[in-house]
Amino acid sequence: MFDRAGITAAIKGKCGAVVRGAWLEQCIAHIEAAGVAGVGPGLHLEAQARLVYEQLLHSEIGESCYPTLGADGAVGAGGAFLQVQEIADIGVSRHAMWEAAREAEDFRQRGVRPSYVPRGGDEGEGEGEGEGEGAGDDDEQAPRLPRGMLKVVLTDGRARVAAIELAPEPQLSVELPVGTKVVVAAGQPVLAPTGVVGLGAGAVRVLGGAPARYEQSTLRRRLEAALRGR
Repeated sequence: MFDRAGITAAIKGKCGAVVRGAWLEQCIAHIEAAGVAGVGPGLHLEAQARLVYEQLLHSEIGESCYPTLGADGAVGAGGAFLQVQEIADIGVSRHAMWEAAREAEDFRQRGVRPSYVPRGGDEGEGEGEGEGEGAGDDDEQAPRLPRGMLKVVLTDGRARVAAIELAPEPQLSVELPVGTKVVVAAGQPVLAPTGVVGLGAGAVRVLGGAPARYEQSTLRRRLEAALRGR
């Protein structure tokens, strides 16, 4: 039922990834075993490719794809399908970023601004309290993380390459999960003598996804490990 060659070509055309045959077979078996709605004889190639692509984003790139970087880690003429292994803001101190990440994580989990974060006004917890002017204004918006210059370590499953922003890249965020898939456009300069790739504006397209094995590697936990020197 699944058109292996058609799926492989469709995914390569979409993001430049060349999937491994063995992984594709495992992926198809998983989709069929999961009883995904609509899967059956006559499923259109576009739908087949979409199902596999969704699994690809959450895969470990070295297991699912052939390498797309050159032997020296260079991005080729067609760009590169890569996975985020590390990301950090080198323009902001780790401690300041950790405090901001703690605040943001607390806000998301509780839905409220934590008591240790300064606010613009007072708000009681009981019914009817805090209904005066400005009440709740601070609680409507999630705290923002500081933004400096991002450095990211990317891999194609074989080689690793470090890259830094030469200009702010709107699609990149220090909160990107480890394992996120991205496409880096061709033509990015290699900065001598470090060998670090410079990312110009629009150089990165974030596709999303992340393997389950990295789900505990949140920004806050990564920063705590770094501050402890691990």
